[in-house]
Amino acid sequence: MSKFTLQENSLGLLMIVRPDGQQTGPVHPVLAFPLTAPELGLGLVDEHGKEVMWLPDLTKLDPASSTLLKAHLARREYRPQIKAILRVSTFSTPSVWQVKTETGVCEFLLQSEESIRNLGAGRLLLTHGNGMQFVIEDQAALDNRSKQLLARFMA
Repeated sequence: MSKFTLQENSLGLLMIVRPDGQQTGPVHPVLAFPLTAPELGLGLVDEHGKEVMWLPDLTKLDPASSTLLKAHLARREYRPQIKAILRVSTFSTPSVWQVKTETGVCEFLLQSEESIRNLGAGRLLLTHGNGMQFVIEDQAALDNRSKQLLARFMA
């Protein structure tokens, strides 16, 4: 993958730069496996969604391109990280959850127990009734009260 680099143009859009200096873009990163293998399988697509380049392993990018790509992915693939579960409206579903995220307190509707997905290694994905996704990066890092509330929904 060292035959190209990624750079931002003057508008902050992601561009592919080939060794001869030719630029392709703007392109947008799209993860193939964003939850289970975020470092493997990424497509760079144009403004019409057509794949321009496939990157099988992001760890093989040069450091500058990797940093830039991760910054663009963070904006595109944003999922609020739950830091604490403050309260739940009921211990059956559907229920309204009030959580603290890295950007503040919010509420969302958990439709069913299936709306909590175990991603392995202590990670959970919780899906709001409207489709928005929240992530718990490490269940063990939650405070005791949050763990107790979460345990009521984990069977």
